[in-house]
Amino acid sequence: MMITEEKVPYQHFKEHLEQLKNNIIEDTKTFQQINDQASLTIFLSIGFAEKRATVLTANGKSFYQAWENMENQGNSYLKKAKELFTSLKIDIVTNVIPVTIPEFINRITQTKRNYFRQGVSFSKDFKHAFLEQELNGNAVIQIDRETNRGFIHEQNLQKYIQKHRPNVKPVDFKKVEKVYIFETQGYFYEKGNCYKLHQGERDNGRRDTSLNAEEVEMLINDGQKYLTSLSKPNGRFVYGFFSYFDKEIKHYNSLRHSSTIYSMIEAYEFQPTEEAADVIERGIHYLIREKLYVDEEQGIAYIIDGEQADSMEVKLGAIAAAILAITKYTEVFEDVKYIPTAQKLARGILQLQQENGKFVHILDYPSLALKEEFRIVYYDGEACFALMRLYKIDRDEQWLQAVEKAFDYFIASNHWKHHDHWLSYCTNEVTLYKPERKYYKFGLQNVQNRLDYIYKRITTYPTFLELMMAAYQMVNRMKAEGYGDLINELDFDESKLETTIHRRAEYQRNGFFYPELAMYFKNPKRIIGSFFIRHHSFRTRIDDVEHYLSGYCAYYNLFLKHKEQ
Repeated sequence: MMITEEKVPYQHFKEHLEQLKNNIIEDTKTFQQINDQASLTIFLSIGFAEKRATVLTANGKSFYQAWENMENQGNSYLKKAKELFTSLKIDIVTNVIPVTIPEFINRITQTKRNYFRQGVSFSKDFKHAFLEQELNGNAVIQIDRETNRGFIHEQNLQKYIQKHRPNVKPVDFKKVEKVYIFETQGYFYEKGNCYKLHQGERDNGRRDTSLNAEEVEMLINDGQKYLTSLSKPNGRFVYGFFSYFDKEIKHYNSLRHSSTIYSMIEAYEFQPTEEAADVIERGIHYLIREKLYVDEEQGIAYIIDGEQADSMEVKLGAIAAAILAITKYTEVFEDVKYIPTAQKLARGILQLQQENGKFVHILDYPSLALKEEFRIVYYDGEACFALMRLYKIDRDEQWLQAVEKAFDYFIASNHWKHHDHWLSYCTNEVTLYKPERKYYKFGLQNVQNRLDYIYKRITTYPTFLELMMAAYQMVNRMKAEGYGDLINELDFDESKLETTIHRRAEYQRNGFFYPELAMYFKNPKRIIGSFFIRHHSFRTRIDDVEHYLSGYCAYYNLFLKHKEQ
């Protein structure tokens, strides 16, 4: 999807619009409801490869009248501009709610950033009406950091109108007396395919298709292609973009570099490509060449993070992520050449473990003096998971002993209360070799009290799916190992776990840049087929993509793969 957009000459506009129209009319029940309205407003969005969509608005006393008006506008615009377009999107207004200005301000104040999912008109006649995707894609609705009060970023809106809303004059906010919030039913057309779009508070504007094996394959393959496209010749990645205005994120992070490679290898295992293999190899070479510190005398190694001399440090999590990338590479590519490096890194982790099993998290570099005992809970689970993955390959007992020691500390300190996805991964892994009651109990506790929160969570936070998929694998194995009574003892709801997994897998699609959303951002070609974090300026960062990839790979393998065979 990301690299295969088709640019269509303007002469084909009417022909493609007619196909879209036929699909709308054939959606009989919805079309009847639309056509029963006394008057109608239709938005036409014309998508382009490398710039924001142009949006036109048309009114009429019937669907056919409004459609003719809209079609004439679109044809006139494209004929004059003589531009190649990639897609067409129709939004038909289905409900309008007039609100006072204070009420509107209160509504956007109470809504999480970028999660206002309704259109807004600043005039009753809809001459200044904007789809929610236009508003969100241009950072128009914002929250003041000092007052926490919602407001309209007038400059962003007026610039957007000037460039992408032909025949629409700037909004004179002094004359706005009421605000009209509205909902639409959308339809999207691209490359001969028409999709009906979701309506609603959470899924609005995203294609209403099944999350079947084919769809998950597309999500994984497109995410992999996106990461591949970000790889530089030296093996480093472009770190990411804030998609509103196509702004590159300039800093870098060695931990996320390694974990991105790990997820790419998972996706490569799912669908091997020569391009991805090259990126993975280059990425590991970059890590070893640029970020590896080795003490040959002690036989230990660390990963160095930080770009500036005064901010360089050794992170427990970065060491662990490097081991995970190397061990996954070893398994999938059947090549042990990097294992000696992984073993030195594992001895580096052991240097950071205290007598009680606890890990210290950060050392200063180059002094290697203790900098921070604790930084973030993820590092502990990552370290244990990495040691277990290396143990799987070389069966060196010191790695397993270190993990057992760490788990004694985790259990004593109720570490499960953090509900960390890395802890879920490492618990699933340790029980492969030590199927003991205490570990299974810890693994259940790590996910149990989080399920309601995950099910209802408004963000598409992708590590939730990872957390649950690892727990699901562990639950199935613990029953086979004779520890099924723990499920009753802890009153663990297996059906809730599975229901929440399917819910999150579906809901996370709202964090994927389908073309019907990407078309409203500054550079659609850059982001189509990637994953994003909505409340962080629609950020598409390498580690955001990797977590979505890992979750969907596990979901496919456990729930969809066997259905297709």
